[in-house]
Amino acid sequence: MKKKTTKSALYRIPLCKPYISKEEEQAARAVFRSGWLMQGPKVAEFEKLISDYVGTKFAVAVNSGTSALSLALMAVGLHGGDKVLMPSHSFVATANAAVHRGGEPVFVDIARGYYNIDPSKIEAAVDKWAHVLMVVHQIGFAADMEPIMSIASRHKLVVIEDAACSLGSAYKGRKTGAFGEVACLSFHPRKVITTGEGGMVLTNSEKIAGIVRSLRNHGLALTGKSKQPQCEMAGFNYRMTDVQAAMGIAQFRKLDKIIRLRTRLAERYRDKLSKLQALALPKWPEGSIPNYQSFVVEVADESIDRESVLNYMTQEDIECRPGIQPIHREPAYAKKGINENLPETIRAAERSFFLPLYPAMTNQEQKTVIKCLKEAVNKHARTKEAR
Repeated sequence: MKKKTTKSALYRIPLCKPYISKEEEQAARAVFRSGWLMQGPKVAEFEKLISDYVGTKFAVAVNSGTSALSLALMAVGLHGGDKVLMPSHSFVATANAAVHRGGEPVFVDIARGYYNIDPSKIEAAVDKWAHVLMVVHQIGFAADMEPIMSIASRHKLVVIEDAACSLGSAYKGRKTGAFGEVACLSFHPRKVITTGEGGMVLTNSEKIAGIVRSLRNHGLALTGKSKQPQCEMAGFNYRMTDVQAAMGIAQFRKLDKIIRLRTRLAERYRDKLSKLQALALPKWPEGSIPNYQSFVVEVADESIDRESVLNYMTQEDIECRPGIQPIHREPAYAKKGINENLPETIRAAERSFFLPLYPAMTNQEQKTVIKCLKEAVNKHARTKEAR
């Protein structure tokens, strides 16, 4: 019997699985045969495809979504001591990028059921040191950008969209990533399309795009009459390779299909689970369309212990995960005593959990998940209404 080597292989039904096939292998092989492996024509092609799709003038590929966040903050002129408003309900990279640039994260609560920053809570967090508003489109759901952009304009805040999870999601006819001064994407395997590791900065500003291009390549740029690139600023080696970009191009060509498959699965979840009063399903702003990067549910019946439900699913060889760990509860931030008055963020962290969802998921696999989840809820419910 072949030994299982990956975490997902431990489960009969994993939480997620990249949608990879022979096209990605063939694309990578073509790059290998070309002899040009580092950043080159495939990176430029990938950038053009993404910028055209999202609707921005410029796209700059980098080696990770975290690098994209860091370079975006540098490019918009974040200085030491500047405050960066953001939700705590996000992966820790959102705050880490700000801290590494000398910024101070200021956490704003989310709206119940929406899992994104609550526009009505933003203004209370604004003071004279607030410089950037980092909007995270979490779990593939668009944040409510109309009031957010209005608030940002009123207070002269630079909007950076952390769109790591939301490529393909839309809000009132525009793709996420097309609203702020800058947006950042991730192509980690948990995302809708993947390059293994990788990220991208999107912007309509030629100046910002130029700064990011220079910074990703050691700060080198052509300036003045020089025919050779010169180091204009202390930069980094954050380049994406042509191998990764070739894989990304093959993935991009499947993007509409991937979102369609995810949507079909998500709609089935919503249909079948809406009948369980013990669970609450996610919401999104009117006029927006999610890409269903993940599918999250929340235990609404407080008599049910979420961990018991997760343990039951695990025993059935189904991988489910607890909701997002708030950044302000991570040890690196908790010891600073940063803004702990985030009740909806805490509620989501303690009551929500992720269900398996991936494009290649079969109808039978999903039926099994739904059946086991209903069994888990009913087994651990103490109230008749939960049944």
